Amino acid sequence: MVIGIGTTARARDFCRENAIDENIVYADETNATYDKLKFRKGVKATFFTRSTPEAIAKRVAEDGASTLTSVLKRWKPWLPPKQEQGLQQGGTIVFSGKDTVYAWYDESTGAHAPVEDVIEAARRATEARAKT
Repeated sequence: MVIGIGTTARARDFCRENAIDENIVYADETNATYDKLKFRKGVKATFFTRSTPEAIAKRVAEDGASTLTSVLKRWKPWLPPKQEQGLQQGGTIVFSGKDTVYAWYDESTGAHAPVEDVIEAARRATEARAKT
């Protein structure tokens, strides 16, 4: 499941733009999920940190930022319901039932969980649930 800040209408737009099943994407208009998970927010805590330019530089070094530039070609300025949500960072949480098996809190803009780590955590969680 994917939970993002924004309205249900924007969640549907996101799904269409990215060919994602609408049944797994949820909109968090009030920020309740992000607040409960204590994801970082605010200018100083998110954008103006050392990890922002480091994350962007890493993308440039890895693939010339081709993934980022391909996304930016389709990017639309979707504003969140509340202005302060524009400075909200997210994260990646993998659950096995009610248990958290992986947690990544985005340090800043562009500093996301390594995809390989997320896939591995999901694989382990799936295998553990299959054994029970």
